Amino acid sequence: MKVSLGNLLLAASALTAPPQLAIAQESEQEDGFNEIVVTSQRTEQRLQDVPLSVTAISPEEIATRQILAPTDVARLVPNLKLDGVTGGSAGLKAYIRGGGGTDGGYVMSEAEVALYVNDVYNARMQGALMDFAEIERIEVLRGPQGVLYGRNASAGAINIITKQPADVLTGTAQVGYGTWNERRVKGYLSVPLSADGEWAASVNGIARKRDGGRQYNPTLGKKVGAEDFQGGMFDLAYKGSDITARLNVYYMDLDSDGQWSVNTVTDGEGNITPLSGSYRTVLSPVESYTAVTQKGASLKLTANYPGGTLTSITAYSELDDAWRQDFSGGVYPGMLGMDGDTPLALMDRESISQQWQFSQETNATGSLADDLIDYVIGVYYFHENGDQVIDTTTFFVPSTTNFHANTDAWAGYGQFTLNVSDELAFIAGGRYTLEDKELNADIDGLPAISRDHYEKFTPKLGVNFTPLPDLLVYGSYSVGFKSGGYNGLASTAAQLAAAFRPQTTDAFEVGLKTDLGRTLRLAVSGFVNKVQDRQESVSLGDGGFLIENYDLTIKGIEAEIAWKPVLGLQIWGNGSLNDGKYRNVPEGASLTGNVPPFLPDYQATIGFDYNFDLGEGTVKFGADANFRDAYFSTADNLGIGAVDSTQIVNGYVGYDVGPWKFQVAGKNLFNQINWQTGFGFSVVNPRFMTDPRTLLGTVRYSF
Repeated sequence: MKVSLGNLLLAASALTAPPQLAIAQESEQEDGFNEIVVTSQRTEQRLQDVPLSVTAISPEEIATRQILAPTDVARLVPNLKLDGVTGGSAGLKAYIRGGGGTDGGYVMSEAEVALYVNDVYNARMQGALMDFAEIERIEVLRGPQGVLYGRNASAGAINIITKQPADVLTGTAQVGYGTWNERRVKGYLSVPLSADGEWAASVNGIARKRDGGRQYNPTLGKKVGAEDFQGGMFDLAYKGSDITARLNVYYMDLDSDGQWSVNTVTDGEGNITPLSGSYRTVLSPVESYTAVTQKGASLKLTANYPGGTLTSITAYSELDDAWRQDFSGGVYPGMLGMDGDTPLALMDRESISQQWQFSQETNATGSLADDLIDYVIGVYYFHENGDQVIDTTTFFVPSTTNFHANTDAWAGYGQFTLNVSDELAFIAGGRYTLEDKELNADIDGLPAISRDHYEKFTPKLGVNFTPLPDLLVYGSYSVGFKSGGYNGLASTAAQLAAAFRPQTTDAFEVGLKTDLGRTLRLAVSGFVNKVQDRQESVSLGDGGFLIENYDLTIKGIEAEIAWKPVLGLQIWGNGSLNDGKYRNVPEGASLTGNVPPFLPDYQATIGFDYNFDLGEGTVKFGADANFRDAYFSTADNLGIGAVDSTQIVNGYVGYDVGPWKFQVAGKNLFNQINWQTGFGFSVVNPRFMTDPRTLLGTVRYSF
């Protein structure tokens, strides 16, 4: 997977629109951009003034481009890869700049990309939240966020901010119909509770249901892929002049017929093909399912003091997650020398888990000495408790694993910016983290018990130079940290009890952001990440996996651009070029000669949005094309886990008139069938299909 000149030109020419995320946006000039304000450094800043790689996504882009799940965000952000986990159909795993994590279907799994909702870290957040929440903005931060975000953000962070209650009566109602007979009803209502507008409340929710049809199972004689989802959120806000408070409560429930593996075989020419003849046909005789319920609440309090603001965020959530899946995808008896025609389930796994977490963060932000120094200081506490029972039958042999895991984490952090002049500033910061983990588990009655302690100081240094009002040049050194842990995919009690080592990332980044006139916006960054003891999952060839630690270096270039050449038209894109290599690999080690997973040599998206007046309303339409080079999804670099290059085209067309919005949008319009990962042993060689073409029509009324 070498980078060709053509690929270089493709990625260099397809650079991203920093999508428009704003807390308080100024009115858009007819031929220019909105003033975009983000909170990626815990304080409000113009996007173009933030000295790090951050992409911001607006509510308008979420609606028009069908950003219905975190997996949809990836095409709007360079070097971001988001997939569902392979255990059940609800979880999420994320990779930024090649840094990600082990499979999230297990209560011990932890990622390198931290997912936040309203500034609250969620260790097991399910992707469905994005479908029902009324989202104000999404911020994606690339690179280690070891100071301000801290826990498990050594590759980056995603922060989803939902809409606060308004001080006037407002709301929306939406209905939709789509592929596989999908039906959806969604609504939002915000109501002022006091005449002065200081008290307000809002409620929003969705009910969504679809039939089977994503794949077909001839063994069971039915279409599969059905889902039934409901979710809702309640907000209560107080907005005083010096004190604010926001209580956010949410609940969601998903029932589906689960995820279906597609077994594969290797033909005489060495090509890996579906055993059924198509990735849209599955053979398992087992009824898969996924059932997820999650609920939680957060309370955010702020109080102004002379020169700054004190903020407290307290949060709690619970998750019940159950799933069953035949990872073999169905194997014909003849492949084992047995009689019969009905496919067999050779790796049938069922999981039932419960998880709850609590977190408390308090920070202070402000300025000293007539704005000579800006500061952010804070303390953080996190507790997580998880239980899981996994029953697996592999080649007719049953096995049961019981997990009970606890994590307690404490941190103190601070970041200071010295504003030497209007043009020059220096940044220095650090975070000290303490984590205690404990595991009480067993595999078929054999105990796996471990108690482990980790601590780390993660510094950051940076310099910002603004030679012109619309030009920022910056450089930084930062450290990311991910503590050690336990391998939920272990085959033996000894493997499970042996904690793998923590990993550390030393990150170097330079970049620039500029507005060229009022119609062209550009952001470019280059980075080198040196990772020590990267936690890699290696297949054991028996259905189990081992976590091993390796050193590696990942380097790359990223760019984002937006151009408004004429009124009503925006051309946008993003791109990245990457290179990664393992270092200091012992001779004969599992990954000798391999390349890091989830790191395509190039990735690019190019798109456009156009609108014009017609009659009493406005016509809107747009499209984007995403190109991603082939890559390995597993560290062992086996062919079963190799993912082909993809070229995915998406589009939408709509008409806005008064309070009404009509839209039809489609994803993967040319119906490219692909897969996101795979593994194998013996005659069990499953892959996991990504979505085929989908269409969704919506009607939305706002008041």
